[in-house]
Amino acid sequence: MSEVCKFCGGPELRPDMVEVGPMPGGTLYLHRDQTHPGRLLMVSARHVRKITDLSPEEYASLMDSVYRAAQAVTSIYQPDKINYLVFGDTSTHLHIHIVPKYRQGKDWGKVFLTDEPDPVYLTPQEYQDGVSALRRQLGLKETEGV
Repeated sequence: MSEVCKFCGGPELRPDMVEVGPMPGGTLYLHRDQTHPGRLLMVSARHVRKITDLSPEEYASLMDSVYRAAQAVTSIYQPDKINYLVFGDTSTHLHIHIVPKYRQGKDWGKVFLTDEPDPVYLTPQEYQDGVSALRRQLGLKETEGV
């Protein structure tokens, strides 16, 4: 029996993410672990395993969406730097981690952990506020709830 893709299946498969919304290159999510405030994932619009599986146009659209998401995070959260990470070993659907880093914050000068041993979780209202701010900054349609 084959596994259903976490990103192609329903939202119940992504309890660790809150959808921000669709963008030309894919779908943007706010990660529930906010150890690094503003941490996002951009998930490719098409189910592919590797960047080289995308057409040049799809790649350009994905990277433009990553750029726009990083601009929004910079405007809202004011990080000192943003780390971008694409793993390919076990991932079945191409996605890019967009991780704001702060000089006085965790993991400055180091690679962040994708599975933080002590994750920082927000209240439902804080997630809603973060998603709403990102949607406004990106010009995305506001939806109900998170």
